[in-house]
Amino acid sequence: MKYGDLRDFIGQLEKLGELKRVSATVDPYLEMTEICDRTLRAEGPALLFENPKGGGMPVLGNLFGTPKRVAMGMGEDSVEALREVGRLLAMLKEPDAPEGMRDAWRKLPIFRKVLHMAPKLVKRAPCQEQIWEGDEVDLGRLPIQTCWPEDAGPLITWGLVITRKPANAPVGEDDLAQTEDAAPRSRVNLGIYRQQ
Repeated sequence: MKYGDLRDFIGQLEKLGELKRVSATVDPYLEMTEICDRTLRAEGPALLFENPKGGGMPVLGNLFGTPKRVAMGMGEDSVEALREVGRLLAMLKEPDAPEGMRDAWRKLPIFRKVLHMAPKLVKRAPCQEQIWEGDEVDLGRLPIQTCWPEDAGPLITWGLVITRKPANAPVGEDDLAQTEDAAPRSRVNLGIYRQQ
């Protein structure tokens, strides 16, 4: 099944019992991770925390917590179909030029699939319902989880996020925000962690 966007995917997961809404207030500092971890170990559903403490927007956890949901997210009907996706991705990594018309004809379905993978640009996307600019930009406003007691700070894990600071924006004292441990942290600085 194909999905128009993340909201559509969430709706389908909910219909299939693969997503549960958590309406209680849950703290993104350690508590949310503990709930997600226990649910993941039990091969439970994705969790949509509707009322995170200190945050004005929901948090989605364990979205790709099972092979079944990974397959669904890739638009496939079964976990077995992921093998075909894997072969396609491997072929895209090191493609071979067709060796004649017959080989090109045989590879045509693969190229069709690739054409449908491209992102679609739209004028008004749901992700643009809230736009923060200038002094409004402050990552402390987001309900980002601190997963473990010794973490350096809140981390977006397995984030489906693309963020950029404007190329011409200088970093100054106004970009710093105080955290609970009194250490100044940049309000607009993000680190990207390698996910394997």
